[in-house]
Amino acid sequence: MNGIGINPLGKSRHGHHHDHAWPMAAQSLEAPLQQRTTGSRTAKRVYDVVFAGLGLIALSPLFLLIAVVIKLSDGGAVLYRQKRIGQGGAPFVILKFRSMVPGADKTGPAVTGDGDRRITPLGRILRRSKLDELPQLWNVLRGEMSLVGPRPEVARYVEQYSADQETILEHKPGITDLASLRFREEETLLKSSEDAELFYVQHCVPRKLKLNRDYAQKANLLTDTWIILQTLCPYWAGVLAVYAFILGGSLWFSEALAGNIGLWQSPWDRFFGQALVVVGLQLICLLGRRQGKGLLCYFALSELGQICLGLVEANLILLGLSLLVGYALPPRNVLMMDFCNSVLFLAGFRVLLRLWRERAEDRESTPDGPQLRVGIIGAGSLGAQLARCFNSQRNLGRTVVAFFDDDFSKWQKRIHEVPVVGMPECLLQGWSEKLDEVAIALPHGSPARLRQIQQLFEKTNLKVYTIQLPWLA
Repeated sequence: MNGIGINPLGKSRHGHHHDHAWPMAAQSLEAPLQQRTTGSRTAKRVYDVVFAGLGLIALSPLFLLIAVVIKLSDGGAVLYRQKRIGQGGAPFVILKFRSMVPGADKTGPAVTGDGDRRITPLGRILRRSKLDELPQLWNVLRGEMSLVGPRPEVARYVEQYSADQETILEHKPGITDLASLRFREEETLLKSSEDAELFYVQHCVPRKLKLNRDYAQKANLLTDTWIILQTLCPYWAGVLAVYAFILGGSLWFSEALAGNIGLWQSPWDRFFGQALVVVGLQLICLLGRRQGKGLLCYFALSELGQICLGLVEANLILLGLSLLVGYALPPRNVLMMDFCNSVLFLAGFRVLLRLWRERAEDRESTPDGPQLRVGIIGAGSLGAQLARCFNSQRNLGRTVVAFFDDDFSKWQKRIHEVPVVGMPECLLQGWSEKLDEVAIALPHGSPARLRQIQQLFEKTNLKVYTIQLPWLA
């Protein structure tokens, strides 16, 4: 260049000061950031105004219906107004449909547990469905709230925030947020607490604030939309929607296999009429087997059994109905094929979700550094389950490399791709240097043999622990 460079003190090589270069550089870096921040806030405000306005217009008949029912129920006020703390610590009045008896805020704590007698029967329905929050669309239009953002708290809770927690006040409060989703059953959490308000302040508020800080770090319109959809569609409804799609696809595939419809051309009006009956009854039976609340990504043989039983019940009812109104239902051969396909499709979907979850957990929580090498004494069912657990869940930080067992019929065999080396005494023949830990999985071993095995490790530096039968639970 010109032979002039900037040193750490801000001087040129010729000794002339160039302090003005640093603020200029800082301004050049800050300007795009400020523009992006301003642009995202503007986009979020437009998003809020458009959808809040459309919501108020589209839901106005529902607003009127709820208002009339509240008024007729006890003659009290339709809306509940409460002062909350908003962005920058500025107070504002939040609006809700009244779900408690008049004057409830003066006769008890600001938080409510499940079974709180101040909540009216209609109020319980409004709270469960989140319909009591709808008037806050007006707060959004006024600019006091956003559709998605940290839920605003009352002043006395905000006064207890730490300095770190107070940073959440930099963001505009919202009708829903991550904390609203995670604490959807908050009243149930508070039900068994002797002091609901104390429990809420000590345990719920800190976790809500952490969720809100996590949201603020990656907030954008896509995440806002996803949070809104999850708020409008509770978990059980999403499970039913997924199951309905899979079961409908199974019925269509069964009809196609039977040759009753073409793969791409079919009498859709007849098919949809039959699918409404078949899939609807299957969903009812699956709900009866508690398959609407279980986590979709967790799946075991016990849940597979419940799915099979639910579909068997539905199929028996459908076969009985086909004898009475056969023209309104698929043929019996299709119903039998549909049962098999439904079990296969639902089980396959659940297994894929479980594998996806386990892989995601492994990626997120696999510890740094090498895996600990584990040897298992006991090649029975308990040892086999332990090996499968360690080797399939890398986040546990352990890999089983060898089995040791007194049963000579198992020697030189492999269990879950892990070799059975020989008797436990083989550990002293070079294996102690190849292992970091030893797990004793002999739930039915004799006390004398267990003492002998324990004595094997007295001259080694291996970490040894015993796996008990309750581990299977």
